[in-house]
Amino acid sequence: MVSDATGVRGLAAGRELEAVDGFATKAPVADLAETWQTIRTSAGQGKIWADGVRKSTLDASVPMIGAPTAWAAGYDGTGVKVAVLDSGIDDTHPDLAGKVVARRNFVPEIETALDLNGHGTHVSSTIVGSGAASDGRNVGVAPGATLLDGKVCWNVEGRGNCSDSAILAAMQWAVDAGASIVNMSLGGQDAHGVDPLEQAVNDLTAEHGTLFVIAAGNYNGWQFRVGSPSTADAALSVANFDKAGELNWSSLRGPRIGDYGIKPDIGGPGTDIVAARSPSALGHLPVGSYFAGTGTSMAAPHVAGAAALLLEANPDWKATQLKETLMATAAPNPAYDVFAQGTGFVDVARALGRPVTVSPPSLSLGVLEWPHVEEPSGRTLTYRNPGHQPVTLDLALEGDAPQGLLTLSASTLTVPAGGEATVQVVVDERASTSYGLFKGRLVATGGDVKLQTPFSVYHEEPAAGLAISAVDRTGQTPGTVMIELVNPDPQNYASHTFYSANASIRVPLNSSWRLSAYIENPDGTIALLTNNRIVADADREVVLDARRAKPLDITVPDRGAQPYDASVMVLRAGDPLVTYAGVSGDLAGIFTADIGPTGLPGVTTQVHAVFQGPARRDRAPDVYHLGWRVKGSFITGLVRHVPRRDLATVHAEYAQNATGVAAWRANSTPDPDLDGGGLVLSTELPGVVTPARRTEYYNDDVSWLSTVRERTVAGDLLMLELEAPKEVTYRAGRRHDERWNSAVLTVTLAAPYPGTPAVLRDGNTIRASLTEYADGAGHVGLPYAIGNHEFTLHRGDTLIGGYDYMYGSWEVAAEPTTYRMRYAFDLPEPYRLSRHVETVWTFTTSAGQAGALPLTSIGFRPALELDNSARAGRKVSIPLTFTQQETAGRVKSATVSVSFDDGRTWVPARTTEKRGEFTATVEHPRKLSGFVSLRATAVDAAGNTVTTTVYRAYEVR
Repeated sequence: MVSDATGVRGLAAGRELEAVDGFATKAPVADLAETWQTIRTSAGQGKIWADGVRKSTLDASVPMIGAPTAWAAGYDGTGVKVAVLDSGIDDTHPDLAGKVVARRNFVPEIETALDLNGHGTHVSSTIVGSGAASDGRNVGVAPGATLLDGKVCWNVEGRGNCSDSAILAAMQWAVDAGASIVNMSLGGQDAHGVDPLEQAVNDLTAEHGTLFVIAAGNYNGWQFRVGSPSTADAALSVANFDKAGELNWSSLRGPRIGDYGIKPDIGGPGTDIVAARSPSALGHLPVGSYFAGTGTSMAAPHVAGAAALLLEANPDWKATQLKETLMATAAPNPAYDVFAQGTGFVDVARALGRPVTVSPPSLSLGVLEWPHVEEPSGRTLTYRNPGHQPVTLDLALEGDAPQGLLTLSASTLTVPAGGEATVQVVVDERASTSYGLFKGRLVATGGDVKLQTPFSVYHEEPAAGLAISAVDRTGQTPGTVMIELVNPDPQNYASHTFYSANASIRVPLNSSWRLSAYIENPDGTIALLTNNRIVADADREVVLDARRAKPLDITVPDRGAQPYDASVMVLRAGDPLVTYAGVSGDLAGIFTADIGPTGLPGVTTQVHAVFQGPARRDRAPDVYHLGWRVKGSFITGLVRHVPRRDLATVHAEYAQNATGVAAWRANSTPDPDLDGGGLVLSTELPGVVTPARRTEYYNDDVSWLSTVRERTVAGDLLMLELEAPKEVTYRAGRRHDERWNSAVLTVTLAAPYPGTPAVLRDGNTIRASLTEYADGAGHVGLPYAIGNHEFTLHRGDTLIGGYDYMYGSWEVAAEPTTYRMRYAFDLPEPYRLSRHVETVWTFTTSAGQAGALPLTSIGFRPALELDNSARAGRKVSIPLTFTQQETAGRVKSATVSVSFDDGRTWVPARTTEKRGEFTATVEHPRKLSGFVSLRATAVDAAGNTVTTTVYRAYEVR
């Protein structure tokens, strides 16, 4: 999306977004590398935003908010237009027949106008539903009102996704179409500052007087604070209560991020709400005319319906009067603070009673900045009395604010009939040395009036200000920037992200911060700047000047090789909480700078650069993977011109177990100082269609830990992942040979985690986790398409228990007992090999044996062609490999059998032993064409046995 600009060269103007003076557009990602420079420079003062996605949430129905009292008084919302911006409205539902007077689909390129998700229909029937499909039981709050259907969301596996650009366009359409109330049961995570949706809510409310009723948001595992755009000042943000008047646990709470403002504003019923099911909804919803939903999405339409009733009674009112009256008459639950419910549970019956109101309806006093030397100041509240008699109010501040911080200019106030009177809340930041966030209510009582106005104030602890500004490589303000500021102290952890070139924030005095900034330059390059220790011991200005950043000047000896990928990451492992910053992309497009102190313990920079050579006839193009580690700081550019003598040569082979797959190798550089902890930089090399050979060159400045992933060429489906058992340093000037995905792929007893055996005994319980599989070279990982698991434990002929997955847990006898454990699995197409694998162990165990059980797994390492095949009429040598748990005895004997007919018949293969190593020799019949299956049995010194059978272990041609 583009805001504050009507046209940008390089972008085709799409939907006009009048609410932000801009437009929506689409641009192929592949084209941006060439067009971004033109786009940025021609945007002028406009701003370009990624078209965000907001989530809709389920909930709806009509509980006890006083609607029947309004109906009895003759108010049902007649004459009021309510816009519902949601997933669409299916007005073929009997409850919504004739209710929709205008509609527009704002996501036609994604989904039709039908409500396939069901969310919008559910919301709409809560507002205006007639109850026709339920014999009048499920009637909406304002059944006389009409609807404007603005479809902004589409169905994604039962959830609703809603684009910001569609929402913005629909908001403008709704007010232009005459909507007095707009219900938005949608939202996303809030952040510092005012985002485009929040700005549009404020602007459209001010210009048109339209009330935007917006769901506060639901806890979803990652969002903890009330969501945008309900956080807009003008929005009426709605919390979710159940039918007993208790706050639902999932309803997001305030305060608002940044200024600690009061949000949500009000509460409504949103738990187990029964409302209309869209007839066109997909199968994720239960069958029937109605379904029950829970969330702030369904609380919001109750409040929107209440506003419609109130507006019918007062047709000249605008958003301000509606919001103030609804909030003034809401009933707070004393069990919850103002950040959970605002003024409380909506009560439209009280709202229709011409109550005393107050403006503003809540008082967000913001942050009182340390060192607290400002003179006392007042915030004015205006009480209005629409009645025919004067009202005298007793005023009192209730809450946790310390003595003297807040006082009232008067303790009583007389509001004349049909008039207004004011009182001031006086803020004296010098009156208290107590710090923190304080909240409460200004309670006004008199006669039958009890008006409770929420307030919040943050009395700042000793603090310093950080004023952060960013400059691009041309010395101008960058149009695109992301600044991250992190306090890694576990006791005071905080993280702030800014998307503007200028940001100011107050932080605790003497706190220590880690700063990183991603600045996009007009030529499309990225500058990553870091300051890895900022101590806020005074107010500071931090200028992130991309002109200080230097390029990565890295070359390889092959002049025909082209840069493929580059990555830089700084890891701050010396802090209690490890933080990092990094950037990856085109080598020529990365600039870096450390603008802070150097020589910092635990700070490490990792750099990767990958080059790909020209095409070759006999193998895949050569690749160069270079890596370096710099201690104590981030880097300000890097110059490395690597000669041939500083490189190791790796002849890498990528064998084939499945057809139609490509192998993608990723190399990481673990930090030896972190002992396996922390985040490691990993870079993926160009993929190769298997079977393939490639020459790879590495420098020896770092050690490498490699992973190979096989993905289908068609569909990019992950099939197999294998990892080297340990990191390797490829010594310069030497040749190394590697083969990945070599037959035979089978299960292994390699520990799934360091120090954790695959099969262990804990008291009288045996637990097994056979999650590791190995190729012939001993690379360990997982074939993701694995299926048809059979995992059993027997005592003699008695089955103790079975599982259909790779995990098992069985209760066993305390006395010494011999058991038989069997594990089998299948690999489906496109796998050619290891189509069925079965392993059987016999072992003796008792209660005195804790930890790893005495088990061994068998692997096969035949010498095969690159496609994992052998020649008919030839002999193949097959070394056996053993992976043993620590309690297993030395393997004293091993035998191998072979089948050339998929296991129907077996013949023994000659097996020899030399210095504890066992090798089988298989002679293939001359006319054989097909697959070879293998079976091996091993016995350890204690008599424990293992037999592994692999059907279609390799192919013969």
